[in-house]
Amino acid sequence: MKPILSASQMKEWDSKTIDHYGVPSLVLMERAALAVCNEFRVFYPTVNSVGIIAGPGNNGGDGIAIARILHTKGYSVKAIVLGDSKKFSPQLRQELEIAGNYGVDIVYPWNIDDVSVKELSKIFKYSEFLIDAMFGIGLTRGLDGDFAIAADFLNQCEKPVLAVDIPSGYDTDSGKLLGKVGVVADKTVTFAYMKKGLILGECKAAAGDVRVADVGIYGNEENTAKLLDADILRFVPDREITANKGSCGKVLVISGSESIYGACYLAANAALTTGAGLVKIYTHQNNIASIQQGLPEAMYKGYTSFEEAEVLEEINWADAIVIGPGLGTSDVSVSIMDTVCKHANVPVIIDADGLNILSKDLSLLNELASRVPIVLTPHLKEMERLCKIPVGDINYDMENVAKDFAAKHNCTVVLKNHTSVIANVNTIFYCNSGNEGLATPGSGDVLAGIIGALLGQHIDVVNAAAAGTFIHGCAGTIATSEVGVKGLLARDIIANIHKLI
Repeated sequence: MKPILSASQMKEWDSKTIDHYGVPSLVLMERAALAVCNEFRVFYPTVNSVGIIAGPGNNGGDGIAIARILHTKGYSVKAIVLGDSKKFSPQLRQELEIAGNYGVDIVYPWNIDDVSVKELSKIFKYSEFLIDAMFGIGLTRGLDGDFAIAADFLNQCEKPVLAVDIPSGYDTDSGKLLGKVGVVADKTVTFAYMKKGLILGECKAAAGDVRVADVGIYGNEENTAKLLDADILRFVPDREITANKGSCGKVLVISGSESIYGACYLAANAALTTGAGLVKIYTHQNNIASIQQGLPEAMYKGYTSFEEAEVLEEINWADAIVIGPGLGTSDVSVSIMDTVCKHANVPVIIDADGLNILSKDLSLLNELASRVPIVLTPHLKEMERLCKIPVGDINYDMENVAKDFAAKHNCTVVLKNHTSVIANVNTIFYCNSGNEGLATPGSGDVLAGIIGALLGQHIDVVNAAAAGTFIHGCAGTIATSEVGVKGLLARDIIANIHKLI
C-alpha cells in the first residue's frame, strides 16, 4: 500500500529531496514534465496539437516544460502564462527562457486585449487537447480574475483536459472547491504520491482518471496514511485444511426489528460469503419466516421481548458480533444494545441503529471499548450524531474527525463516504475501491457483515476493518460492470465477494 499525502507532507518531502539530498528543483520539474508527456502520449496517441495554460508558480513551470518537450517531439504547441510577471517563480522564469530558446509559441496576457473565454477560444482554436498547469498543491484560496476565466474556458471547451498534479481550484487535503470555479479534468497526473484531495470532496470528480508518476521524490512512509490496494488482502487468512465450521468464526448478527428484516439477511449473507463458519441471526421473531427460506445456511433465534439471559447466551456463543443494521431504537433494541456493551467479550461491529443508540449514551461505547476491539461504521450523518460535528464540516475533515473520535473512544472508525476513511489511534487508511453504485440500500449492512466475518476469523481489528472496506468497494465495482451503476443492488455486492477472497 502506498502513502497518500497532505500538501504539507508533499512539500516537506519535496524540500528534503532538494535541500538534503541535493537534487536540483529544476531536475524534479523536468522529471515531472516528462512524466506528464509520457502519460499524454500513451493515452492520447492521435493528438497532434496541444494548448497549455500555465500559472505564475512552479505548476506553471511544469506546464512550460511540458510545452517545450512536446514541441521538440514535433507537436504543435501553444501556451499562455497567466499572472503578474513580478510574481513568477524562479523555476518558471528559467523554464520560460529555455522554452523561448527552443521557439515554443508562448502568449502572455499583456500581449492580448483581454483574458476572456472568447479570447482563449481564439488562442486555442486549433488545439485538440488542453493542459491545466495554473496551480498545484499550494493553492489556499479560490480562483479569481484571469484564472477563474481560464477555468471556465477549460470547462466549456469540449476538449480533453489534463491537470498537472491537481486540478486548479481545489484544496489538496480535503478536495474542497475553494472558490466558485475549479478545473474539471479528464485526467490528472500527480507527482510522487497520491494526494488526499484527489479522492475527496468535489475534486474527486474533477480529477478524472488519476495517475501517480514517480519523479524521484521519496520520504519516510512509515507513519503516513495509506491508500488501500489489494495488498491489504494478505491479512485475510486461507482456510486451514483441517478447518471445521466452528474454527472458521462464529458471527452473531443482531439485526432487524419488528417490521424490518432485509438488513438481517444482507449482513448475515455477507458474513457467510466472506468465510464465517457459522452465522446466527438474532432478530425479532416476525422476521425469521421471511428470511429463512432465502438464507437456509444461517442459524436463527427470535425474540418478542427483551430477555437478558437470552441475549447473554447468544453473545457468549459468538466469536464476533455485528449489531445495529435495521435494529431500530425501541426500548427492546436499547436494552439489547446495553447488554452487549456491558457484557460482550468478543470483537463488536456497530452499525446503523446501533450507532444511533450509542450517540445518546457514549459511556456505553467507552465501557465496551475497555474490554474488546470495536469497529464503528458510520456514514456522515451517523457520525454527526456521534461527535456533534455538522456533516458539512465532517465531509471536508474526515481523517481528523475519524481519528480524533477513534482515539477518544479507543475504537476503530470506518467513516463511510464516496471515499471512506478507516482510523484508529495509530493508523489511517483511505479506501477508494468502490464507486457511486455503492449508494444503494443495504450496502452498509453488507459491509458490516464482511467486517464481522473477518473479525470472526481473528484478523487484527484495524486490518479487518480495512480489508472489509476494500473488499466491499471492489465487489461493488465488479458488480457494476455487469449490472450498471444505477442497477446495483446490495445482493450484487455479496455475489462478487468470492472473486476477491
